[in-house]
Amino acid sequence: MTGTATEVWAAFGDRLKRFIAKRVPNGHDADDVLQEVFLKIQSSLDQVDGGGTLEAWLFQVTRRAVVDHFRKRRPLELTSEPEEPAPVPDVSGELASCLGPLIETLDEPDREALRLADLQGLSQKELAVRFGLSLPGAKSRVQRARARLKETLLDCCRVELDRRGNALAYAPRRCACDCDEIAR
Repeated sequence: MTGTATEVWAAFGDRLKRFIAKRVPNGHDADDVLQEVFLKIQSSLDQVDGGGTLEAWLFQVTRRAVVDHFRKRRPLELTSEPEEPAPVPDVSGELASCLGPLIETLDEPDREALRLADLQGLSQKELAVRFGLSLPGAKSRVQRARARLKETLLDCCRVELDRRGNALAYAPRRCACDCDEIAR
């Protein structure tokens, strides 16, 4: 089906508008993209072959207009060299050295669960067999032990985390470990 731009618009205008609205959440921006699509239809409709290709061509033009819309909105790249980011200290490694003494302050079941699961690499299933627990019971024991270790660490040190939970910095409070020695 080829025809005039008005006929094409009448046949496909609402579908194209819905297609754009699903991809461009701002209504005003969606209307702008739709206008660009209509301009392209008017200027290039005579180049489209007949048959079933008109609909495919219309949606291809529309997809490209949506992509172009988002490309235009992307921040411009700087032409100068970006500054080198400041090196991030590896405080996770320093804090890891505090964990050994802190594990020793936990109750025996917690110590054993952490040693076997986290230090010796026993699977949760092997841990369940060794402790005579169900698999969910073994998982719970390890999770509770990790939570208690975290609580002990946070009582010992003030730890600053990033959004992903990685340690950025720490400062010793009162310690059952050697964190205050490591921080110096």
